[in-house]
Amino acid sequence: MRKKYTKNLTKLTYFGIDENIPAGETVEVNLRDLLKVHATLQELNRFFHQPLHYDSLEDVEEYLGTYRSNRALRLINVARGQLMRHMFPKKLEQMFDEGVFDPPERPYYFRARRKRKA
Repeated sequence: MRKKYTKNLTKLTYFGIDENIPAGETVEVNLRDLLKVHATLQELNRFFHQPLHYDSLEDVEEYLGTYRSNRALRLINVARGQLMRHMFPKKLEQMFDEGVFDPPERPYYFRARRKRKA
């Protein structure tokens, strides 16, 4: 079966949510943790909203850093893996394991690419 790719990141990101989570369902979360997740998204927006911040691949690599550095990849990892993990009800863990939110298409950037010229 041939893999399908898409540039519609909104469709990929929100796949399965509207169909499986009632619109009125709520959860109670720790306000400090929620604010840290918000601050992470705010920082990503602050960098990526202005193309002059990432004129080159090196600019993006420097900004992202590594999971061990105090840069963007660490912020994303902490927000998703440490802070948000505790915000979800138990039933979501099973839904994640069952692939309920896994879209049938892959993001366009998963396509095999030719190596960049050095």
